[in-house]
Amino acid sequence: MCILSIFIQTNGDFILTQNRDESIYRPTSPNVETREFFGRKITGPVDLNSGGTWIYYTDKYTVCVLNGGYENHSHRPPYRMSRGLVILELLKFASMDEFISEINLDGIEPFTMLMIDLKSNQKQILVWDGKQKFVENLNDEKLIVRSSSTLYNASEKLFHKEKFEELEFINYEEIYKIHQKLAMPKNEKYPIVQSTSITQIIYSGKVTNLKFCPIQI
Repeated sequence: MCILSIFIQTNGDFILTQNRDESIYRPTSPNVETREFFGRKITGPVDLNSGGTWIYYTDKYTVCVLNGGYENHSHRPPYRMSRGLVILELLKFASMDEFISEINLDGIEPFTMLMIDLKSNQKQILVWDGKQKFVENLNDEKLIVRSSSTLYNASEKLFHKEKFEELEFINYEEIYKIHQKLAMPKNEKYPIVQSTSITQIIYSGKVTNLKFCPIQI
């Protein structure tokens, strides 16, 4: 849930790739599943701890979430709902704007949520800092790179962004290679946290394909 990149073409097609940096003890399904929430079918990996997910697509939306908002924060459980369930709440609403306006986030840990409406081509990021919602409209962006504030400082975030900006030939394989190189290994600073999977969603010609690759721990 911690590094994402999205390359967007002028016709609305895109390649979204996300590294999930998580506790090595948090259980995750080994495969992608199609499930139903609030009358809509979603496709994505499953967090077995909460029953939610960190990235999914439907016939209308592509959605993913990162831990944390703009700044690092202290983890202070218990929280009212997992962020992996919060991103499914979008499916209750008629639009992303309505979701942003109406969703109650009190008692939810900070997060950054990317939403793409495949019908209207609207793209937004919702940032919740634990007290306030912030909305970024991304409709004119061609490259978006975000890294979790809970794990990466400002210089590391800039390094990630520069790696994607240096990419000469934009295709899903080259993008995936960068995400592999940026994958977080076990380290002294975060001894039980590392990149546990890479997920890539390719939207082309109104067809969505998802590739989910668990990383051997």
